Amino acid sequence: MINSNIVQYHPVTGEILRTFDSDKHYIRAKTSDDAYKQYISQDNRHFSFADMDTTKFIISNISTVHCGYLLILQCYMEYGTGKLKLARKEMPKAVGMSESTFIRFWKVMLNYGIITEKNGEFYVNPYFHFRQQPQHNRVIKLFFTPLKQLIGKLTASELGFLYKLLPYVHYDTNMICVDPFTEPEDIQFLNKTQIALLVGMDEKKTSKLLEKLRKIGVVAETIRQDDKRDRIFTMNPYVFYRKKGYPDDTLRGLFSSTSYCK
Repeated sequence: MINSNIVQYHPVTGEILRTFDSDKHYIRAKTSDDAYKQYISQDNRHFSFADMDTTKFIISNISTVHCGYLLILQCYMEYGTGKLKLARKEMPKAVGMSESTFIRFWKVMLNYGIITEKNGEFYVNPYFHFRQQPQHNRVIKLFFTPLKQLIGKLTASELGFLYKLLPYVHYDTNMICVDPFTEPEDIQFLNKTQIALLVGMDEKKTSKLLEKLRKIGVVAETIRQDDKRDRIFTMNPYVFYRKKGYPDDTLRGLFSSTSYCK
């Protein structure tokens, strides 16, 4: 009769420590466990990267409305190549604009080299947006599914407002701040007035739009402990996020009730 037990021996004395029924237990190498943990921790959501330095050129040179259309269009980039997976005639509908509006937008994209053409195919310039391994951490991830869900909820101008905030999202906290590369203890948060100046919008309109973004779950608003008149704004990490993988418990808690984390 074949012994079906698995025996665990002491590594020095050879003494039998425990026996296991092989019908109920099996031996697995630690390397297998590590590989599995790495597999399940991989981020399988579709996203691109925006370079937080070079996109400032876009923000400085094109309209807020065009920034909003670009935010949606880059969701159709092919991994690795940056090629747009849409035919030219499909693009206006995909980004939610008329053909005449698209023609004006398209001219701006080509003139500034944000979109390039090669052999009848169109590519997003990887100097600004790309879908491959980044070479530095001065980037932010833009998640495709949540962004597409914002079409119809936000106008192109309101989407462009979000685009203009991308270079100011802090690495550790996802908060909107002056220097997104500083240590958490040194963060200088941007309040409504400062955000209005940053994006070039009237303060009352900025306040109204931030409230709208809060209601639809794109940003969270918290009160500063040292000045209760002031507010801190945090971007939803399921829409925009700088770190690898999924957000930490604090950020998940802030946005757990929103539809974008489903």
